[in-house]
Amino acid sequence: MKNTVIVAALLSALVMLGLQYGVLDAPAPPEPISVSIPTESSIKEEVKIERRAKAYQAASRIAAQVYRRNGCGPTYAEATGRVAVDYGLSPRILAALVFVESSCNPNAMSDSSVGLTQVNAKVWKHSRKELKNPEINLRIGAGILASNVHKYGLVKGLHAYNGFGDETDFYSNKILTAAGLSGNI
Repeated sequence: MKNTVIVAALLSALVMLGLQYGVLDAPAPPEPISVSIPTESSIKEEVKIERRAKAYQAASRIAAQVYRRNGCGPTYAEATGRVAVDYGLSPRILAALVFVESSCNPNAMSDSSVGLTQVNAKVWKHSRKELKNPEINLRIGAGILASNVHKYGLVKGLHAYNGFGDETDFYSNKILTAAGLSGNI
């Protein structure tokens, strides 16, 4: 025990000398811990973000089902789900529109219509290059569709998306069938 006390005293003296002559650096004081207390608005924002993420996941799964049922791969399911949620559209309808318009081919072109949703470049004043980008094309097509659906309702909104050229509901029925909704509307 006596030896332990002597060793402890010697070590203490060495440390003090080392500190005094700059041989040993004193340990830095610990950093203060910063804790932010969540506010009601920050909690609401976090819940909103979580709900949006869940909505994106659910919509992406639904779009993937529609694509698979119609013989397309799920390549664009995630983007379709996100865009459908962002524009307040059914992911079934948007995925079915992509299938009917382009067979899920982002490079599809007919006359002046381009891409997954076959947006008419001249009418909507977008470049063909821009419309070949699947994400941009989905967003532009979804914006057009959402506007028509909100203005005319689903069936007539689909008809309007197709340009009102055909006086029958053939186009709308084709989309609804591809979406797995025929007979349900």
